[in-house]
Amino acid sequence: MMKKHRTTLVLFCLLAVLAFAPMLQEHLGFPRVKSLAGVTNEVPFPKLTSTTYRNGQFQRSLEKYLQHHYGYRPITVRLYNQYLWDFYNKTFTKGSITVGKEGWLYEPWFVEDYYHGGTYTQKKDSLSLIQDMKREAFRIYQLQHILEQYGVTLFVCQAPGKDMIYPEYLPDDTVTTRPKKVSARTFYDEQFNLLGINHINTEQWFLQMKDTVDFLLFPQKGTHWSNIAAAYVADSLFRYVEAKQGIRMNRLSIGEPTIGKFKKPDYDLEELYNLCRPLKKLPQHYAKLNAIPVADAVKPKMITVGDSYFWNICAFVPMDSLFESHPYWYYNSTIYFDSCHKTTKEVDLAKELLSADAVMLIYCSTQLYNMSNDFCRQALVALCYDKEELNEIQTEVERKIRSNNKWLKNIEQRADRYQMTLDSAIVHEANFAVTHDIESFLPAFKDSIPTKRSSEAHRHKTSIDN
Repeated sequence: MMKKHRTTLVLFCLLAVLAFAPMLQEHLGFPRVKSLAGVTNEVPFPKLTSTTYRNGQFQRSLEKYLQHHYGYRPITVRLYNQYLWDFYNKTFTKGSITVGKEGWLYEPWFVEDYYHGGTYTQKKDSLSLIQDMKREAFRIYQLQHILEQYGVTLFVCQAPGKDMIYPEYLPDDTVTTRPKKVSARTFYDEQFNLLGINHINTEQWFLQMKDTVDFLLFPQKGTHWSNIAAAYVADSLFRYVEAKQGIRMNRLSIGEPTIGKFKKPDYDLEELYNLCRPLKKLPQHYAKLNAIPVADAVKPKMITVGDSYFWNICAFVPMDSLFESHPYWYYNSTIYFDSCHKTTKEVDLAKELLSADAVMLIYCSTQLYNMSNDFCRQALVALCYDKEELNEIQTEVERKIRSNNKWLKNIEQRADRYQMTLDSAIVHEANFAVTHDIESFLPAFKDSIPTKRSSEAHRHKTSIDN
């Protein structure tokens, strides 16, 4: 009888632990559980009101909240994903991962761009896409020449996509009705050569190197270039800065490639599967990177504006030993490796640019469609105009809007649609026109190379001359 009672007690305690452990983990966050990979939208706790309770909105929102916040959720999600993978070879990553041949993984937009060009995912027609890219290329040309006058080197690094280097593992094209259209990688390369823009296109180099090396330039289960590929690119970029600036930097030493334990982000696409067990992968090589001191070396300041391809360089290269500072303006938004600024909105743009030695734009093939993420336009305006001057021009544009019946009518319709007052809609329209359509509304940009300068640019020029 005593043994039966003890068994019942043990089972009751075990049931209590199973029942309350998720609740405790949810509220206390203990023990810590590895988060799920990928981007998830935060589901806030719903606000309870008499209205939301009566119409059922609170209950539906609460159910959705609980689905995303119960204890040990990452573990249960991974267990379920592993079950789907093992028994049905299925995942919940539809739309974010494309499985190629021999287990190679690609992001679907790389596959789309390889087979059909970027028009379908970027613009409705090729003409508008070409116009946007042509305007961006010319803004880079203008910014390059302005910064050169202050001793600052602007250049572009065009990173190849995984699809361009390993197309043999892409899945077969299933959309046979789509012809190949505009490709940013070929368009920008032609424009940069035509305009004389400083640029390094690593695509052909990678294709030539691919069959002559024993290591992968892109990992089988990742989307970015490999550790060694990033190291060789970094070395070339730094030598380019040296040549343009006429300086000597400390040397980047790249050790002998050896097969090693997989490091992030070499399996970043596999991580999105959120499985319990790792997938079988091709061996990945790594090289030890060191900075070798050079006599009379200069450590320049370089600002990098670009996409996630630069992360592999930051992750493995000893940047602090090579540069005085190397802030990374991720998609021209969040700032990394800068103790003073967290976002580009906090930056005095003209001051930061003129204090740098080099500015690099680095984008892979599928991100070239959004080249510089509006950085070039913002930089041109900051270097050529003060805020007071922009305000005066905006006031003049507001006056023109009010005197133009057709323009005013369009704004009235938009104001009504978005429930804005007409005055606020006019101010918004004028501000957007002045700060975005700079070629039409700011006189300085009617010249091929603007000669007008902002007060900050004038001050910097004076200090250089003195």
